[in-house]
Amino acid sequence: MEDSHAISPPQQSSDYPGRQADCMAALRPALSDMAATSQDSIVAAMGGEMTDELRDLAHKAEDAGWTFEEASAAIEALAREYEGAKATIFD
Repeated sequence: MEDSHAISPPQQSSDYPGRQADCMAALRPALSDMAATSQDSIVAAMGGEMTDELRDLAHKAEDAGWTFEEASAAIEALAREYEGAKATIFD
């Protein structure tokens, strides 16, 4: 995966309304790049599985201040969002 996208930290270290949405926004650029190069990881994420590539991304999110669980949930949701958007192109 490309390291060109810095992962933004959470607005606060504690829980706050919209934290999961912020986590998704922070991971969206990196996951978008991954979707373009590693469809297997996106399919795995949709099924709740974490490939090494996805685990690396979740750990980078941890380094930015997110929890591994938040990052994992965001990755799964973004993978589903990506696939859903891709399907609408062909509808």
